[in-house]
Amino acid sequence: MPKTKEKTDVKKIVITIDMGASKTKVIVQEYPEGKPVVLLLDSEIADVAKASVESVQPEGSPESRAWVGIGDEYFALGELARRRFGGISQLKELKYELAIPKICGAFWLAKEKLNLGNDVAAYLSVLLPPGEVQDKEQLQIRLKDTFRGFDTPAGKMRVKMLRYDAASEGSGIFFHRRRTLGDHVPVSMYVMLGYRNASIFTFRSGSIGAGITSNFGMSWLVNNLISKTSGLSPDNSNIIEVLIEAGASYDPQVMQKLSRKRKGDEIQLDGELMSKALLLARDEYWRAIARWLRSKMDEDIEELVFCGGTADYIRPEIDAYFQKEGIKVSWHGNIFIPDEISSGMDNRMADVWAFHQHMIIQFDKLTGYIRSEVVPLTKSVEGNTNNTGEEVKRKYNFTPCERPSTFIAVNENV
Repeated sequence: MPKTKEKTDVKKIVITIDMGASKTKVIVQEYPEGKPVVLLLDSEIADVAKASVESVQPEGSPESRAWVGIGDEYFALGELARRRFGGISQLKELKYELAIPKICGAFWLAKEKLNLGNDVAAYLSVLLPPGEVQDKEQLQIRLKDTFRGFDTPAGKMRVKMLRYDAASEGSGIFFHRRRTLGDHVPVSMYVMLGYRNASIFTFRSGSIGAGITSNFGMSWLVNNLISKTSGLSPDNSNIIEVLIEAGASYDPQVMQKLSRKRKGDEIQLDGELMSKALLLARDEYWRAIARWLRSKMDEDIEELVFCGGTADYIRPEIDAYFQKEGIKVSWHGNIFIPDEISSGMDNRMADVWAFHQHMIIQFDKLTGYIRSEVVPLTKSVEGNTNNTGEEVKRKYNFTPCERPSTFIAVNENV
């Protein structure tokens, strides 16, 4: 009898994906004891013909040549989409609608970075805006169908989905605080400020309220700024970096980087005009955020928990406003992000990092795995009343907390 071919071992991975409008942020590791690795993919996407992706050269970093084929449709992702095919971020599209090619692209990146085979088994978790979490079941159905086989630069990939979770943005911060504070979690409103939108949900009496999503993301400020200036192009990919560098002082010299003029005096004038426009646009933005939040806040809210990269941009104004209002503000759940996880993204990684660690705890519970090392995730304990002034370190408590049924839907079948 002919020998049967030995079945190749399929590696298990834990992969957590935050499909932000400015970056797709991914944390992946082999399960159970692999080291977590961060994958970052630019948000642009372009639908292309199969012949277009077949002409993409195999050299260069995986992030610069990512594409996937799903059925008869092909998509260039990130830098490749933007640089070669005129891909855009498609901010008006639901993240759910763009999820399939981006998730497949994340699996291909994971294969390249972790040296996996074309067949993998995955514990998959995805963060979505609260207003899109209701699409989680449709997303799961489509993913199961797609994972039977999709094309990549490395050939056809297949994914066995061991478990699937779809949760609201901000869930990582929430579960971290729930674990850290235990029974002392105050009545809170969680505020996620991203590039495309702003989302909120409230926590009281052990349960989560319905989430709300608005258009008050960083893109609202950018569009407002563009409307106040002449010659500033919305296609300029450097706008966000320049605004952050200009800071709360609206530095005119920094703003000159966005000028399209050629003469020195005209460039200087552009910088000054853009600085004045940014001063007004930023003021209008934080006021719009504060006004929106106050319209959604119940009287019993004790604390606002801010997260997301855009939140840091207007932090001085937010701190001053809510201090005057007598409302406590917490930033990013006080989560410690190691340098290798931060990857230059700073607090923009806090939510996905905390959610990834939360899901590791869930998988350990599900599989009965006893972890050899706990993960320090908090610099200091929030609400600490220790008067010694010594920083308190806390490691994860690996006793999983109960998942609110209204907040996260889980497929328990493995």
